[in-house]
Amino acid sequence: MLEKPDLEDQAIITCLQAHYGVMVLTLEFLPIGNDASAWVYRVRAADGQTWFLKVRKGTVYESALTIPRYLRDQGLRQVVAPIPAHNGKLWIAVENFALILYPYIDGVTGMEKGMSEAQWREFGTVLKQIHSLQLPAELLNQVQRENFVPKWSAAAREIDALINAGNYDQGSAVKSELAAFWLSRQAEILRIIERCEELGQQLQTIAPKLILCHADIHTANILIDQQGKLFIVDWDQPILAPVERDLMFAPGNGSREATLFFEGYDVTTIDPLALAYYCYEWVVQEIGDYGERVFLMSDTGEATLQDSVRGFKQLFDPGDVVEGAYQTEIGLS
Repeated sequence: MLEKPDLEDQAIITCLQAHYGVMVLTLEFLPIGNDASAWVYRVRAADGQTWFLKVRKGTVYESALTIPRYLRDQGLRQVVAPIPAHNGKLWIAVENFALILYPYIDGVTGMEKGMSEAQWREFGTVLKQIHSLQLPAELLNQVQRENFVPKWSAAAREIDALINAGNYDQGSAVKSELAAFWLSRQAEILRIIERCEELGQQLQTIAPKLILCHADIHTANILIDQQGKLFIVDWDQPILAPVERDLMFAPGNGSREATLFFEGYDVTTIDPLALAYYCYEWVVQEIGDYGERVFLMSDTGEATLQDSVRGFKQLFDPGDVVEGAYQTEIGLS
C-alpha cells in the first residue's frame, strides 16, 4: 500500500524489541508493493543491522511463512524467509495486524535492473529445485490446492453489478473514472471471466499433476543485491498447482532470456491449456483486485485509489496481460 497503516510506529517498535530483540534506531515506511492488505518498512537497528518488516492486515496464510522458511532451511539460499521471533513463531500479532520480519536485501528487482545471462539461468535452476521438492506431510497440508475455479471471478462480477447499478460514490472522480472505463470494456471483461471459467472446467476433468508453486514469481519479485546475488521474495500465497502456474511468468518463447531460463529449468513440455488458464486467471485476478480496492474497500487512500485506476487501465494496453492471455489461444487451436 502507498499510505501507512492505522498502526502507531511506537507499537511496532515495542513489538520488535519485545519479540525479536531488535532495538529500533529508525523505522522508515516504504510506499511500495501491490498488496492491498500489506505495508512494508525498513528497520535500522542500534547494532547496525537492517531489517525488512511486513505489516499485514487480515488473514495470515501460514504457508506463506512456513514454506519459504522450510525452503531456506533446506539450503535454498535464494529464498528470503521470515525470521522466527523469540517464541519460534514466524509472525507476531499487534492490534489488528500481523508483523513479519525478514532480512533486508539491499538491491533492486530484476524487472527494474534487468538480469544477466547467469542470473536467468540461476532463476530457472532455482525454480526447478523448488518445483522438485517433496514437502513433509505437515507442510503439504498447509498449502492451498488448486481447484481451477478462478477465485476473483465472483468479486469481478460483484463489481460489474455495482457499476451497472451506479451503486458507488459518484462524487468521487477516481471511482467515476474507473466506472466509465469499466463500462467501455464491459463486454470484453465479461468474456474474459467466462473464458477463464471455461478453461478451468476443462482442467478439472483432466486433473493434472500438482507441485509446489510460488504463484507470483515474475521479475518484480526477484531481487538482485549489490554483489549480483539473486533472491526470491513475496511468498504470499504458495499453492499446489500445475507447473504452468509459475511458468506463465517465464520469458516469451524465442527470446534470449527464455533460452537462458530454460537452460536452467530444463523443461521439455508446457501444457497449452494450463498455460492459457493461468494467463486468463491472472487477468481476472487483476480486474477483481484493482476493482475491489476502488469500489469495495472503505479504507483505501487517495494515492492507492489513483494507482489502482492506473493499474487497471494498463491491463488493456498493448503487450500487457490481456493481450498475453489472448495470445495463449494460439496454442489451443
